[in-house]
Amino acid sequence: MQWTAGKAMRFAAIGFEFSGPIVAGSVIGHYLDLYFHTDPWMTFAMFMLGLGLGFYRLIRELQLAQRTMRE
Repeated sequence: MQWTAGKAMRFAAIGFEFSGPIVAGSVIGHYLDLYFHTDPWMTFAMFMLGLGLGFYRLIRELQLAQRTMRE
């Protein structure tokens, strides 16, 4: 198995693929809480949605990386 810069960057990007939706969901939820005065429920709901999306993207990226590593 030969490591190239492209493969290394793909693995580095997996962290952002996982954490991006979580942070975005939390920030959007916070501002929705400020608008609707529902603190902390929208933040929690959007965090959980972001967490689910983050895990989904993580699994998809790791499956894709595993397929390309076999080639």
